[in-house]
Amino acid sequence: LKKEMKNAARAQEYEKAARLRDQTEGLENIFAHRMLLEKPFHPRHRGPDANWTEIQRIIKQTLEISSPISRVEGYDISNISGESATGSMIVFVNGRPDSSQYRMFRIKTVRGANDVAMHKEVIRRRLNHPEWPYPDLMVIDGGQPQLNAVRDVIAKIPLVALAKREEELYIPGHSKSTRLRSLPHGTEMFFRHVRDESHRFAKKYHHKLRELTYRNAHNHE
Repeated sequence: LKKEMKNAARAQEYEKAARLRDQTEGLENIFAHRMLLEKPFHPRHRGPDANWTEIQRIIKQTLEISSPISRVEGYDISNISGESATGSMIVFVNGRPDSSQYRMFRIKTVRGANDVAMHKEVIRRRLNHPEWPYPDLMVIDGGQPQLNAVRDVIAKIPLVALAKREEELYIPGHSKSTRLRSLPHGTEMFFRHVRDESHRFAKKYHHKLRELTYRNAHNHE
């Protein structure tokens, strides 16, 4: 599916490429959640914000930070071979999503499918808004390359990268990544929730821009 998607994008068949991408992401999402589906439901598992005090403690311990964590921001990039590229910023406060503080970014300075550079642009533009409260933790989609790029932009804000496919956390100063499933259930679910929400929001805005581009192109035929 990924090979077909790339071929369609090269041929500028963007609608076909988008459909193939959606199918691929759907399959990846099923595999990513297979372990969760196998876990028995228990009433105490009320969601990722069921026990924020404990989740916060585990995150601080895992990332080796001492400052309190209240506001967590998640970031993701959505594009097809660089076309109509977008970035998302979602916000969780004390373990709960606050959609009123979500923000969208249309990628302006990066050409082509350069996810690392796009992350860097989004974070730089976000930090140019001091009127938005600064986060206690940033969670970006990606691995070590994305982590390194964003670290060049931010100074003192705690940061972690979360790779979708490998289901691993990349932490500054750590030589090895941390598997999500190795974390306590509540903390694992919180990181999954942040990742899924940032991905959903970025994809939603990308689809909107793609539809506008497609409509404008047909209007000028």
